[in-house]
Amino acid sequence: MFFATACSVSDSTDSEYSKWTFSGTVIDSENGQGLNKAEITYQDSDGDIRSALTDSDGNFYIKDLPYGTLNFTFNYTKIKGKDTLHYAPKIINIGSSGESSRMEGVVAGTALIVRLSPLSATLSGEFYITEDATEKRIPVDNTKLLLIHQDTAYVNLAPKSFESQTDSLGKFTFKGLPADTGLILTIEAFTYNGMRYTATDIELPRLKTKTTTDLGRIYLTRDTLITPDPKIKSSNVLDKNLKGLENVSQLEVPYYVLNEKISSKNLSVTVTADTSELFVEARINKDTLFLDHNTAFPPAAQITVKIVAYGKSSNERIEINLDGNSAFKTGRGIYAVTSNTWPSNEQFKASFGTQDTIWVKFSKKLAKNTDRIQWKYTSGVDCTIYANGYYANANSWINKDTLFVQMLEDILIERDRGDSVGMNITIYAEDGTYMDAFTLRTELVVPKTATSDDEED
Repeated sequence: MFFATACSVSDSTDSEYSKWTFSGTVIDSENGQGLNKAEITYQDSDGDIRSALTDSDGNFYIKDLPYGTLNFTFNYTKIKGKDTLHYAPKIINIGSSGESSRMEGVVAGTALIVRLSPLSATLSGEFYITEDATEKRIPVDNTKLLLIHQDTAYVNLAPKSFESQTDSLGKFTFKGLPADTGLILTIEAFTYNGMRYTATDIELPRLKTKTTTDLGRIYLTRDTLITPDPKIKSSNVLDKNLKGLENVSQLEVPYYVLNEKISSKNLSVTVTADTSELFVEARINKDTLFLDHNTAFPPAAQITVKIVAYGKSSNERIEINLDGNSAFKTGRGIYAVTSNTWPSNEQFKASFGTQDTIWVKFSKKLAKNTDRIQWKYTSGVDCTIYANGYYANANSWINKDTLFVQMLEDILIERDRGDSVGMNITIYAEDGTYMDAFTLRTELVVPKTATSDDEED
């Protein structure tokens, strides 16, 4: 194995200590073999990106580096025929600092070996709990998992590869992981029948390239510091483990079946979407609390609910906080699918004039009343499009799921070629869902007129 001095000072016309050299070896973390033509990049004193390659044994030698500390990025990709294997990059901070002019040119010397990991390992396993009352084994379903690499120099090319979720059988799989050590597996808390179960972080064994490491069945333990909360039996926005559901319709009326009837007196319900409080009307039917709302919940929002009530027979105060894992999430609702202002559309136009019509296709049928559309100021453009109200400078109409906007001629008065227009709207679907702050920007075409330039031509 080649070991090289990490850095050393060389002579310079400017300063005896102004230049240094950096050397070492880049190896495969799994088998220890040197990596041929691994790339090392860094920024020189002029701000230019420089690069160097390792030799056939993985060795590198970089000279005439500016005095101070630099960030070196190590990259490697193995190409064999039609197969390409990526390695996770590393960024290492190293330099001539640590020594100084007071050291009279003496440089702390250490051999630097950089280990890069091929991204071809797979991890699998399954999580379960044992129910205390029945000793029944229950799979930990639909629970998020996260991997953390302890090496701070490691660069994650695909962050999603470090995230996973158990399926309905409690099983999970991670793919495209580094064949390396230093990975930690964590799992979020799991709630079942009001009981909370957790697991300590798991330090994984060394993963191997093109191999699946199976952790087998892992059991979570009940968190005895958290007392069960049996106040809710069931709900249409919670699963059987009282975890909040995802992709709940914005029009859904949440209900909660409680373990006792509650009184309408002194009932308090607070519903928030992220940080904004929503208006709901609490309605009680025997042991079930309904949260009616006249307007749709905002799309793609986390909805938390706080209930304060009194038992009808016991007259005891009941407080229920449905946040964190117990908060439910609304779906995307209505959203823009395509437009002739988008480059991905075959009918894309870079700029528009008064003879052209902008159109946007949405995911749902739109409410036919265009007066309901709210047109607001658009930042970052020369002129905002308004299709109703005092500042109206365009016409709009709707056909099923598509909004059409045609600008009026006066929008182009005293405008130069390349000026931009944009619209910022709140638009409603036929079913009552809505999309807020949909923004679209495009350039204007200025009609050709007689100008001094034309006369010169």
